[in-house]
Amino acid sequence: MQKRITLSSCRWQLAILMLLAIFLLGMGTSMFISFEKGSRVTDADYYQNGLNYAKTRSGAYNTGLDWVMSASLAGSDLQVRVHNQQGAPVAGGTLLFQTRSGNEKEVLTLAESEPGVFVAPWPASGQGEVRGELLFTKGEAIASQKVVFFN
Repeated sequence: MQKRITLSSCRWQLAILMLLAIFLLGMGTSMFISFEKGSRVTDADYYQNGLNYAKTRSGAYNTGLDWVMSASLAGSDLQVRVHNQQGAPVAGGTLLFQTRSGNEKEVLTLAESEPGVFVAPWPASGQGEVRGELLFTKGEAIASQKVVFFN
């Protein structure tokens, strides 16, 4: 008596091999994309700075990490106070408010009205919810803070 051979067992083996091949191809593609493009979550300068985020370009400690910025909308003006850990105002320096709308970057420069207090007129385009980043620089020291304003 001869044993009957069916092709259905071969089809299941081919189907499993095909699924495995598709999985490996998809995993390889996603790994390639992640290595090439990176992530929006990861800082673009991470591998250049490594573990030296607390240092300036000259290698000194970034005193900007100890500064605190508090922002508020005072009438039609954006007002930001910059002070150190002891509460003393940080005078001098440059303060920018950077926003993104689509691919366009908008920058608002704030002028120092008194030591540690920076003011700029709120732009007319800033209606509703405005997300941005405050960037304060003084010498090599840098302090940044992400903010959201509801107007």
